[in-house]
Amino acid sequence: MIGIDIVEISRFRDMKNLEMFMRRVFTAAETDYFTSKTAAKKFYESVAGHFAAKEAFAKALGTGVRGFDMADIEVLHDELGMPYIKFGGVRVNASLSISHSDTVAVAAVYVSENIPGTGLKFYQGIDEYAELVPKRSVQANKGDCGKVFIVGGSLGMTGAPCLAAMGALRSGSGLVTVGLPKSQQPIAAVNLTEAMTVPLEELSGGTLSLNALGEIKSRLSRADVGVIGPGLSKNSDIPKLLDSLISGSTTLVIDADGLNAIAGEMDILRKHKNRLSCDVIITPHPGEMSRLCGRTTEAIQNDRTGTASGFAKEYGVTVVLKGSETVIASPDGRTWINRSGSEAMASGGMGDVLSGVIASFAGQGMDCFEAAVLGAFVHGAAGDLARSEIGDRGILASDLCERIPRAVRMITNAK
Repeated sequence: MIGIDIVEISRFRDMKNLEMFMRRVFTAAETDYFTSKTAAKKFYESVAGHFAAKEAFAKALGTGVRGFDMADIEVLHDELGMPYIKFGGVRVNASLSISHSDTVAVAAVYVSENIPGTGLKFYQGIDEYAELVPKRSVQANKGDCGKVFIVGGSLGMTGAPCLAAMGALRSGSGLVTVGLPKSQQPIAAVNLTEAMTVPLEELSGGTLSLNALGEIKSRLSRADVGVIGPGLSKNSDIPKLLDSLISGSTTLVIDADGLNAIAGEMDILRKHKNRLSCDVIITPHPGEMSRLCGRTTEAIQNDRTGTASGFAKEYGVTVVLKGSETVIASPDGRTWINRSGSEAMASGGMGDVLSGVIASFAGQGMDCFEAAVLGAFVHGAAGDLARSEIGDRGILASDLCERIPRAVRMITNAK
């Protein structure tokens, strides 16, 4: 498919709100190029040429700019100065030519057949993810869209459960509640407008007490899924809490300090496999996985799929082994490797958002493996969107939360 667009350069030279327009249409990397030594002398011509290229690419897809924003199409240049296109943070198989006269800029794009106009396959296999996205009835209310209860937080660590809550809300959960040690609950309440918060019994030092078990169980019984661990910190009561909660019937996503608590008491998971009373998803990074399975991080990284799959079968849990190309493994032998996301997401809080995203999809009725597969992909795709707009450094976990709805929309529009 071919797309061609012609733009008058004077349109940008005379534009009164050009700065605002550029923030909406171009990424940080594109703006940097316009002001670089290479392009600064032809600033307006470069802006016009890049805009024409975006329009031409949308025309080549056959969709126009529908289901995504202009900033999702990124026009960059290789080391030889040749232009190329990234869509949703991923370089696509498209040929691009940009030229200009004194008055107009012209762009022509050829899109190869493996990016069909109706498919938007800027990620390999995106149509498979599109099939996973939960359907929502036109008559749905907030109670129908998944209820998530998150247990976490401690002195100085209230941000983690808040990020998990925003990940769940942005992924479509109807109701999200966060339970924190009572001294920390007011801090979370200030930061969370759309989620509810619950004070829980605590020990001195602002960590959860075993006395909170009754309230937590009550809340979980009214939820579709629970998240245990973000910012939880450590004390001797937490393994006892987890042991009791895993014996319940509500699906649980266990992350961060929830995993650290289990690592010291692996009988918790051994008993879980025998009971199989609830579905459990664990989301370790390689260091946490090392503590869980007693292998070195290096050994885990050398056999990520085998490690995740073996652990899933041994303990009857769904494993999300985080990192470059996150591995998802189910107790029934299914495995999946996620290829969205990048090293630009290497900052604190990303895993907290992921636990909320996965919990959200599980709470919307997906089985644990598919919720983890879709959650990891959406999380990474939101990171790719952030990277295309912000750059390779300085991306915050909260930046992903803001872009999750757009990532989901792009996936659903890929069908």
